[in-house]
Amino acid sequence: MSILFVLIGLSLLVFGGDILVKGSVALATRLGMSKALIGVTLIGFGTSMPEFVATFGAAAKGAPDIAFGNVVGSNISNILMILGAATLISPIVIRMRGLTRDAIFVSFGSLAAVYWIYAGGISPLGGAVLIAAFVVYMTLTIRADLKAELEASVVDDILKPLSVPMSLLFAIGGIVLLVLGAEALIRGASDIARGFGVSEAIIGITIVGIGTSLPEATAAIISSLRGENDLAFANIVGSNVFNGLAILGVTALVHPMSFSVGGFSILDGVILCAATAAMFILALTHKELKRWEGALLVLAYVAYLVWLVLRAIG
Repeated sequence: MSILFVLIGLSLLVFGGDILVKGSVALATRLGMSKALIGVTLIGFGTSMPEFVATFGAAAKGAPDIAFGNVVGSNISNILMILGAATLISPIVIRMRGLTRDAIFVSFGSLAAVYWIYAGGISPLGGAVLIAAFVVYMTLTIRADLKAELEASVVDDILKPLSVPMSLLFAIGGIVLLVLGAEALIRGASDIARGFGVSEAIIGITIVGIGTSLPEATAAIISSLRGENDLAFANIVGSNVFNGLAILGVTALVHPMSFSVGGFSILDGVILCAATAAMFILALTHKELKRWEGALLVLAYVAYLVWLVLRAIG
């Protein structure tokens, strides 16, 4: 029954996030928002809504290890598994603007994760710092994107000729499904952790973290198959910024988190930082990710999962 709750929860999160993005983007278009602003805000945040609802919901229900593990697990799987798989399908040529800016803020979030693990939790002050960093990032990004023409395909693929009532229905329905999905996912994941004696931290990093990354995985794979895999890279970068700064920040500000003793390992944070560094070093120096590099990312993720399994049974 617990596994069924997890599967139902993940399905509701993915579907709810998808229709929320479609409804919000259609409504914003009807209200006259520019494509640039829609792309930077609604689409970027929309694909991270499953992570946000799952993280906030877990912290609110007294499961901070699942909440934090979800963000760490999502960001690691975004880089190693999803970006690696997309690169295996087709080498990625990096055309992003503001790559140095993105590298700074994603790296800040990754380094902060190491500190939170060392500190044993995140205080409201820590959450406020993350939110402040996110506000600075969004301000810089919006200014830059409003001056440049956004890749039309990013928004045009999502825009649908929806009426205002239908747009509102999609947006509200998406929120309802996200809440229900988070409730089912957290309940199922917590029961599995208790039933098998596995720490909630590992459940958060694996089942919850990977599951809530499904929207990013779908977007990355579709982009690669269409030959637009530079968009896959941009989506992963944006998702990791939202996860590491906005989602953790808001959650910690409202629900301060204290982790279980022995729940997380510093190595979890180190792997996140190493994956982040590898992604941006390759992007900034080569301006292209090759298939063999994608294979290395995937192999690194498999090795990490093996280590997590050994840690769980050990």
